Amino acid sequence: MKRITLFFVALVVLGMPVSALADTFTFQAPATAPNQGNGGPNQLDLDHHNAYTWRIDGVNLAGQTITGASLTFTNISNWDSNANMLFIHLLDTARAAGISSFVDATGSPVPTSQIVDNFAGALYNSNPLVNPGTANTFLASPSFTTNPSTYVYNFTAAQLQILSAYFMNGNNIAFGLDPDCHYWNNGIKFTVTTRDTIPEPTTMVLLGSGIAGLYLKRRRGKLATSQI
Repeated sequence: MKRITLFFVALVVLGMPVSALADTFTFQAPATAPNQGNGGPNQLDLDHHNAYTWRIDGVNLAGQTITGASLTFTNISNWDSNANMLFIHLLDTARAAGISSFVDATGSPVPTSQIVDNFAGALYNSNPLVNPGTANTFLASPSFTTNPSTYVYNFTAAQLQILSAYFMNGNNIAFGLDPDCHYWNNGIKFTVTTRDTIPEPTTMVLLGSGIAGLYLKRRRGKLATSQI
């Protein structure tokens, strides 16, 4: 009976599909300027006089592997026709929860000399929205026209590993956003896709092979004894 049981266990393990349950987590940035200008009800104000952080808290991904992530700006448009940019960074954390900002430029229009990325270089070291030494990964610096469009930034494989490390370092991450123009929009959304962490296929095969080998060894020993 035992050898039959071992045989069927081996077959079951070898035949198991290598799959895992997938989950999708979606985080919507708080609306800070609903329906102002050309923005919609979910608008997060992106004024060129300010730099912003959006901190996302309470995300426990223990036992899960991140398989995809994206940052979506819905119906984002430029305030004027200049080729301005929106600097986007992934941060390990930020000082304040939710949305926080500080004035990084003055004047109207803002002088060209003040159109800089406050999450890069020496300016990052004095940025009041983050603590010194906070890990920082540059993502993109897209430009937009006056016509609203939905912009989706998809994380690369290397950036997914960084994102996972940032989450594991305190169950939170943050985005640094520094617009060099006033961008109207209808909200910013962050989406993460995960799957349960499971043994690799080679591990499953080795486990099944070991059980099958144990069964065959017992069977051969039994046959040898009966022949004697």
